[in-house]
Amino acid sequence: MKIVYLAAITGNVGMLSIGQFVGWTSPSLSKLMQNNNAKYSIHLNADEASWVASVIMLGAAIGAIISGFLLNVIGRKNTMLFTAVPSIISWLMIAFATSPWELYVSRFIAGLSTGIGYSATPIYLGEISPANIRGNLTSMLTVAAKLGTLIEYVIGPFLSVQNLALISLIGPCLFVIAFIWLPESPYHFLRQNDKKRAINSLIQLRGKEDVDEEIDNIERSIKADLVNETGFRELLFVPGNRRALIILICLGGIQQMSGAQVVIQYTQIILDHANSNLEGKYVTMILGVVQVTFTIICMFVSDYSGRKSLLVISAIGAALSTAIVATYFNLQYNNINTSNITWLPAVGAIMYVVMYCSGLAPVVFTVASELFPTNIKALGSTTVLVIIHLWAFTLLKFYLIVAGNNSIHVPFWIFTACSLAGSLFILFYVPETKGKTLEQIQNELHSSSK
Repeated sequence: MKIVYLAAITGNVGMLSIGQFVGWTSPSLSKLMQNNNAKYSIHLNADEASWVASVIMLGAAIGAIISGFLLNVIGRKNTMLFTAVPSIISWLMIAFATSPWELYVSRFIAGLSTGIGYSATPIYLGEISPANIRGNLTSMLTVAAKLGTLIEYVIGPFLSVQNLALISLIGPCLFVIAFIWLPESPYHFLRQNDKKRAINSLIQLRGKEDVDEEIDNIERSIKADLVNETGFRELLFVPGNRRALIILICLGGIQQMSGAQVVIQYTQIILDHANSNLEGKYVTMILGVVQVTFTIICMFVSDYSGRKSLLVISAIGAALSTAIVATYFNLQYNNINTSNITWLPAVGAIMYVVMYCSGLAPVVFTVASELFPTNIKALGSTTVLVIIHLWAFTLLKFYLIVAGNNSIHVPFWIFTACSLAGSLFILFYVPETKGKTLEQIQNELHSSSK
């Protein structure tokens, strides 16, 4: 079993680099948007900054589509390793960019890595994990991403944009060196009719020779799935698959519309508008630590308390948090004296991160690794991720524009309403998957959809 944990940890080093791409914008855009910016050759206005922050999500949508082709051709492991290529190219382009357009291109390429990583990694982790620890291992994905974001939050304010990008190159390089030695998913080998390699993979992952029963269960499940046609018809018109698709698209929408990417990527800019005595960059560092801490806590809790309860609590908590931030900026917009409560946005932002990282951040990807059957797992995951990333792009692109024209409170009230609506959807429509094998989950999805 030690190899399972090693594969999960090293597999998620690639996600650390993706988290760095997300965290890079908070300290870097703050520098590149300064009016007295004479230190850098690039100066960004609000519209250009919104493109730099958001275009990564367009790249991620394309990356998810690419991943859908790669997953079943070169395998889960090799698809994950491939993410290092666009990551390295992107960091080098950021380091030596001399115009906004070069930043746009570099961030789009970073998005390719992001989309492929978020598609392939949860599938790999879900397929190598025993049912009793699957929640823990798939939640590592978000821990790694948040750790990467924290690294950028902590070191970014004290480094130049170029040096930050060059140091961030360590992430994808380390990932390739560490992960190349780990086994491929036994599910992929069985899809290729290579039972011998599937058995060897499972023996490595479980640390024991007696894997006949588990390999037979996996083989039966894959054969049953592969008998069915693979395509959008199968995804949309088979009731159980359609229900899985609806659940995951809505969970991704709740995740994004709670304000996740806006809070993470624009943190320093938002907090600087609060006129607090504590600089935005230091509150951002605190937020980064809180993100990692509570994502780790959620990782260990998800296999004990259940996915559904964590998601409901997280959505309600996110709504309360964004309402706090919205209230402060609403008062500020109406010229009401807020000098005695300048700490309120920071409290709301920290509370949001606590609640978001306690459920919506990690558990959505855990559920995503569990709901689709093998024959449409790649297609289903790709479809969901494309929609989520386009959603995130829209929010990131228009947030600065909406906030600039209407004040920050308007988008934050929208986030509050969406989180509350999302909690009701989760309560009444999302199934509990804790402690169930992937085969049991499929049986329940299809039986409940008849």
